[in-house]
Amino acid sequence: MEAEMEMEERSKPIAIFMAFGTKGDVYPIANLGHHLAGKHVAYHPVLSPPVLSTDQNHETTTGSGLLELSFSLQKRMVTKEHRRECYSLVQRIFGCGQSLDGDFIVINFFALEGWSLAETFRVRCIVAAPYVVPYSAPSSFERHFKKELPLLYRYLQEATTNKVGWKDVIHWMWPLFTDSWGSWRCDDLNLSPCPFTILSFVNMGFLKYPQAFLHVLQTVIEITSYRFILFTAGFEALDAAVRMIVAEASSCSSQTQLSEDCISLFSSQLFCFTGYFRAIQVAVSKMFGCNSSWGQISGTTAAALHAGIPQVVCPFMLDQFYWAERMFWLGVAPEPLKRDQLLPDKNDDMSIREAANVLSRAINDALSPKVKACAIELAERISLENGVLEAVKTLKEELGCPD
Repeated sequence: MEAEMEMEERSKPIAIFMAFGTKGDVYPIANLGHHLAGKHVAYHPVLSPPVLSTDQNHETTTGSGLLELSFSLQKRMVTKEHRRECYSLVQRIFGCGQSLDGDFIVINFFALEGWSLAETFRVRCIVAAPYVVPYSAPSSFERHFKKELPLLYRYLQEATTNKVGWKDVIHWMWPLFTDSWGSWRCDDLNLSPCPFTILSFVNMGFLKYPQAFLHVLQTVIEITSYRFILFTAGFEALDAAVRMIVAEASSCSSQTQLSEDCISLFSSQLFCFTGYFRAIQVAVSKMFGCNSSWGQISGTTAAALHAGIPQVVCPFMLDQFYWAERMFWLGVAPEPLKRDQLLPDKNDDMSIREAANVLSRAINDALSPKVKACAIELAERISLENGVLEAVKTLKEELGCPD
């Protein structure tokens, strides 16, 4: 989260750029703010709520001992603290006096808090996103909306192109009409539950059997002789599985501790970077010729596209499904893998062999001349673009700012 902070000169407008998600979600908004405000930018990190897995146990200590919290309660607690922190920061910026006509908040699709906070402090809200929304409203949403809010529904249907209309609601705004957002607006922000009071925008918890996953990669290596680099992203269970394999084969030269964070397994065919290792994936991909991502996110996608590297994608949640289908449609990746095709539900030889066969075929498809050519062609087209400057130009035109 970033803002242009010039509180001593309130003759000048303030802009808040509010973005949550992965690096691929946050960096475009951060770059937009930097190009728009230059050196007059202050950065304020806000902890994004993690993606919780129902397979994880969340416990807390009470007077009677350990009490396991339900998944839904844990999620509510995290969300409440996240929204409280967002409100506190925006209040420090806009709560010190009268807002100016030029004040505004820019948000991405994962920072919908900004819409209600903009209404609270009476400033404009602008939605900026480098891609379309990767999820859709429930099939019954429009029917219930029309029944509950008939006048608003009619207004939105008849709205002109320069106003928020029904297309915006069904495209990205519909979560704001759910009970979770409505109760926060009403109970904490003292706003109407309806977000139209003013009318003027990877978690590894899915990995149940880390050792089975590593054995899938081992089997793929045996089938294809490919080499892999694995980033565990600090997932403790996967880190532990890597070190367990090392311990079990400590007398075998096929496992080597190259550094504190890097371990080579399976005759130096699999390099495991444990912990929060900060490596440049594009450089690694260029070494091996293919980017295989489990739980593809926008930053990983962009890195592979810029490098002209074919991709193998296995989506798990949220926008990962959008990116997986998009890469397949563009011709830079084979058909997305299903989760059970990569991560076996059972840690047995048959399940591991089946998963390894599917992954091997996917990698072979990704390395076909046709897919490699598509990846190189798309990288050349992307290299001619400057998305940030184009977004800055559009934003300035919308706000009436001089060049």
